[in-house]
Amino acid sequence: MYKNYNIIEVTKDNEKKYLKDIAKLEELVLEKMEKEGKIGQLFITGEQDISGYIHSKLNHVFVATKDDKAISATYITHGQTPFTYNDITKYFKCGEDYQNYIKSKYGDDYLRAMRDIYIKKICAFRYARDIIINNHGKVDLSNITEDQRNGMILDLVEKEYNDPNNKFHEKSILRERINSYMSTYLKKDISEYNDFYWLNFDFLKNAAPLKKKNQITNEVKYCSYDSTIEAYDKFLDYQKYKIYDISHCQNMSKYFDANTANTIELDTYITHPENREKGVARILVFEGIKKSFEDLLKNKNNKKVFLVSTLHQENYSSKYVSEFFGLKDYLFVNRRNGRDRQVHIFGMDREQVPEYLEKMEKKIAVIYDYNPNNIKISDSEKRDILTEQINYEMEELSKLENVKTIDKDKKYSGVISGKKGKIQRYKDKLEELTKLEKDEEEPEL
Repeated sequence: MYKNYNIIEVTKDNEKKYLKDIAKLEELVLEKMEKEGKIGQLFITGEQDISGYIHSKLNHVFVATKDDKAISATYITHGQTPFTYNDITKYFKCGEDYQNYIKSKYGDDYLRAMRDIYIKKICAFRYARDIIINNHGKVDLSNITEDQRNGMILDLVEKEYNDPNNKFHEKSILRERINSYMSTYLKKDISEYNDFYWLNFDFLKNAAPLKKKNQITNEVKYCSYDSTIEAYDKFLDYQKYKIYDISHCQNMSKYFDANTANTIELDTYITHPENREKGVARILVFEGIKKSFEDLLKNKNNKKVFLVSTLHQENYSSKYVSEFFGLKDYLFVNRRNGRDRQVHIFGMDREQVPEYLEKMEKKIAVIYDYNPNNIKISDSEKRDILTEQINYEMEELSKLENVKTIDKDKKYSGVISGKKGKIQRYKDKLEELTKLEKDEEEPEL
């Protein structure tokens, strides 16, 4: 028991007790946010997918309960299928600096590697396409030409893209299946696929000028069709990724090596709108991160490890949770239904993980009085933690007040008020600490 609530990891053994409660909590939080006009800032995971997280060996679900009811929950995930919806690392693999990094990595083999992986991508697309067409219509593919198959898959894609309730967004089942099947096909070549994920024919053509498309594809028997190249590039166009404004990510090269095997995602962290216990979401995220790092470091190949999160650009609550854990580098992405998202990231060498966890444990202990392991924290450490947090909150308050001045229609009054309250609480803690130190220093008369 911590204060007046319990912190519990949800496993397959206690899933029945908490699963429906967590799913209901999602609905309550979404309903509250939509009433406040915060549309698109939260997407419900749903009971089935939450259960999937619980049963996965690589994901962790934590819940805080009060009177045996969920007041907060978090899902910390990693090990997702590369290049699908949950592969956040792909957004950092773009731009001229990234291409120069890949060129230096492959050296004289750069053009060869680019050409070879493009051929494999076309083969993987054909593989995914044929599975989907076969499953969709239970048709005999031997009687259907390559051009007809490409037309059929594009018809399915365009149908979703033109559906106003779908628009082929990142959680589209069809889109996920195509990417998942391609990833399965490319499993043996996943490292190179990772390096050249955004590669399309125009990029390849500009990098290595060719007279005809089939100069590439004729080298592989099963990829010798121009229409498949055109279909695959259309498929990429329909995904409508847009990565822009990287000014908040000072050194993107630090994140070029991030991938699904070495990255933990702060997937979801929610708190009951009527039971907003201070710090409970951060405490749950911390417990989840600790468990995930244990899993991640078992893989000796992970020389570096990363934390990522995505959030709606006006979801300040999620922004503050992410930045609390050090995820202060971010870029903007237009990733589904035209909604802009911030993609946050933070990385370190594997040897730095114990130091990071100790720092976060002390930070949470000082700020939220959560110290179940009774770790010792010196007064100077406490003062440094409180001072650092006050400075951060003051800087964020200044940003909010500037935005409010520029755009008076933005409803930031509640966020500003909450920020001021936090600052005062931290100042009170610092003052109390200073007073205790003075009392201890005064000599007895």
